[in-house]
Amino acid sequence: AATPVIFLTGEDDAQLLERGFAAGGVDFLTKPFRREELSARIRTHVEINRLRNRLEAQVARRTQKLTETLGKLEQANREILTRLTLAAEHRDNETANHLKRMSRYSVALGRRVGMPALRLEYLELASPMHDVGKIGIPDHILLKPGKLTAEEFEVMKTHPQRGADLLAGLDSDLTEIARQIALTHHEKFDGTGYPAGLKGEAIPLEGRIVAIADVFDALTSERPYKKAWTMEAAIGYIEKSAGAHFDPALVACFRSCLPEILEIHNEYRD
Repeated sequence: AATPVIFLTGEDDAQLLERGFAAGGVDFLTKPFRREELSARIRTHVEINRLRNRLEAQVARRTQKLTETLGKLEQANREILTRLTLAAEHRDNETANHLKRMSRYSVALGRRVGMPALRLEYLELASPMHDVGKIGIPDHILLKPGKLTAEEFEVMKTHPQRGADLLAGLDSDLTEIARQIALTHHEKFDGTGYPAGLKGEAIPLEGRIVAIADVFDALTSERPYKKAWTMEAAIGYIEKSAGAHFDPALVACFRSCLPEILEIHNEYRD
């Protein structure tokens, strides 16, 4: 296939010409022919072929370099997310296991709805970034052990937008998913959430998934200001909130993968 083929023929048939080109020929010369013309055409096609091979080699080298560069960029973005997650974890009163649990809950739900492998990997890496915007919340509000006042809660409600702003402009699929999760994990399916009051499938799928995973883990975890709910009570709350707080289709998926979710809960206890 890499060798240019010139047909020499005594036939003068348009159909034969079409068949020759379709078979991979690059040129036709009709008999009787002149040796000088044949030599010139051979030299031309050999040169064209040589230039094509050189161009393909250059493209292959540049493609490899681009692939390597993109790989390094992807690794850098993952490192950025990891470090931001650690920074948020140090500021918040959540535990590292909370992030592990809700990340794995999210993946279990994503797998149940049929997400492809790469998107599941991104979901696992990005979901712990849901509360990264809390880095910008003052300590007296973020670390308050009791119930927040109305004014304090309004400040707390700014953390999704803060997180999205922090993750904006990094220009990769992974960081864009992290940005969407940070921005939309407090949106509610019926449109009563914040910060934008998005409704239904206007909320990105990853945001809808993380909303369930985050609330379920918050309910079943002990905090300085509350006791942990029982599994039955937390599951009941998730199911009762289908169509209001949560996507009802995802709640059904949550119910169907409960054995895996309970296994995750037990494996990563605080």
